[in-house]
Amino acid sequence: MTAQREWFEKDYYAVLGVNKDSPAKEITKTYRKLARKYHPDTNPNNASAEEKFKDISAAYDVLGDESRRREYDEVRRAGPSAFSGHGGAGSQHFDAGGQDISDLIGQMFGGRGSRSRGAAGPQRG
Repeated sequence: MTAQREWFEKDYYAVLGVNKDSPAKEITKTYRKLARKYHPDTNPNNASAEEKFKDISAAYDVLGDESRRREYDEVRRAGPSAFSGHGGAGSQHFDAGGQDISDLIGQMFGGRGSRSRGAAGPQRG
């Protein structure tokens, strides 16, 4: 899952329990309080607390950095259509099926990529 898709699907403000217009200081203060509460050292052998701690940490990684927070807010405003794979008029969705672009190009040109050609130009005999 791409970071931006994850950003759209997870409401980091809700994870931290802060408003979207909360100042950075409040976000940091809330994060620290929650991190202490759910930290694995405070809750040994508690899988749900550990998972909550990971979610809180992921949320703060984004919201605690002003530039990442702005980018996150832009992604959230873009809405789900930004990730549907269905573009607007004239756009096409391309799925490489997990292949590397060089593999695809090699298939298109019969496997004669630049690595398999040998020396370029005339050769002396």
